[in-house]
Amino acid sequence: MSQDIRVRFAPSPTGYLHVGGVRTAIFNHLFARHHGGRFVLRIEDTDKERSTPEAVEQILDSLRWIGLDWDEEPVFQSQRTELYRKHLDRLLEEGKAYRCTCKAEDLDAKRQKAIAEKRTYKYDGTCRELDPKRDLGDQPFVVRFKTPWDALPDSFTDLVLGTIPIDEERLDDMILARSDGSATYNFCVVVDDADMGISHVIRGNDHLDNTPKQLLIYEALGLKAPKFAHMPLTHGPDGSKLSKRREEEYRALGISVSVQEYRHMGYLPHALVNYLTRLGWSHGDQEIFSREELEKLFDLDGVGKSAGIIDPDKLKWLNSHYIQEEDTDRLSELLLPLLIERGHKAEAGPRLDAVVETLKPRAKTLVDMAEQALFYYQAPTEYDPKAVKKWWKANAAEILVQLREMVSKADLDDGEAVEENLRKLADALVEGKLGKVAQPLRVAISGSSATPSLFAVLGILGKEETLQRIDRALAELAKRD
Repeated sequence: MSQDIRVRFAPSPTGYLHVGGVRTAIFNHLFARHHGGRFVLRIEDTDKERSTPEAVEQILDSLRWIGLDWDEEPVFQSQRTELYRKHLDRLLEEGKAYRCTCKAEDLDAKRQKAIAEKRTYKYDGTCRELDPKRDLGDQPFVVRFKTPWDALPDSFTDLVLGTIPIDEERLDDMILARSDGSATYNFCVVVDDADMGISHVIRGNDHLDNTPKQLLIYEALGLKAPKFAHMPLTHGPDGSKLSKRREEEYRALGISVSVQEYRHMGYLPHALVNYLTRLGWSHGDQEIFSREELEKLFDLDGVGKSAGIIDPDKLKWLNSHYIQEEDTDRLSELLLPLLIERGHKAEAGPRLDAVVETLKPRAKTLVDMAEQALFYYQAPTEYDPKAVKKWWKANAAEILVQLREMVSKADLDDGEAVEENLRKLADALVEGKLGKVAQPLRVAISGSSATPSLFAVLGILGKEETLQRIDRALAELAKRD
């Protein structure tokens, strides 16, 4: 592309950053990086009642977490009131906008009449041709756009969806400024994007109806419109739109509407970026991409037209891949606070990097890893009933006594020697069936029949801790007799 590429992400700080919103940010960021352009951030904080500094910081923190760096200082709409006023006054002076004094109750009555008659409500232009210089006194008014009905374009071009017809029935003399003087969304967006030099507007297709309105405002202001690309939305596992009301249901599946929750649920940031990118974009059948590959390969011609449906299992699979690929020291840093949250002083037990090495092939999330790591730092006080029923048979105490003797003499750091000794014990006690020896020991030291390699676990726990856990298991068996 020959022109300078400038794209923006423009969230409203009225709550947490939506996962669909962050996918929009990812697409904009990758598009800018692919074309050597700039990715800028605009905070649309004109909703004074709902916008908060905490929400702004949460948005910035979420973007930092997933690695989306912006190239310029963020722009805040709340600081641009004079700019909007300047352009608004110009439209009024040029007769491209007008003051409307229609009362809210009158407009609502007309709206209800339209609904009753099963037709689309549109402002009827009551104030459109009134004298623009008339004295309104203290009468409140809004500023409406004077839609050029005789010069409407038939369509506009979308870089993802192609040619989009413009439906005149979906247009009316829209409000540009409210009665308190504040500018409305469509007007602010046009002024901001033009002033910031935005070349491409990449956003969700829920904004598709706004585009014709914005194009008319660009034309009225004599400003060059950017190119538009509307992406399909992100939907939940059942194919419906993601809803905040269903957050509890989503979390049970391991997903969320909020980007921040993915961090709390133990997802790695690049796994989320990779997954959300592939949710609406493809490059052949490739599923796993490094950040460098995404920046090299991403472009709008790979964006699909169908809604992206979140698959929790696929997201966890991808996250498990990145856990296995991640540096062990880095995973240890991320795991430690999760262990501390669970009341365990990980620094007082086995080396965390050794623990992480055993868990990397098994964990789907960092939370999984933290839960699986707990037995390393605290001897079991309870034993899984199913594991006990299956593996602690009538001869379990005899087997554990023999195992204790073996452990007391073994070098637990020599996994091959330990395995050889276990096999000899299995030959002597259970007809060579290694599982009937190994599994009772596994239950004794972990409380469960599912752990990483038994020999690796023994080496990490060490002789003293292993013997103590066997003794505790023998005491438990004695109570059950």
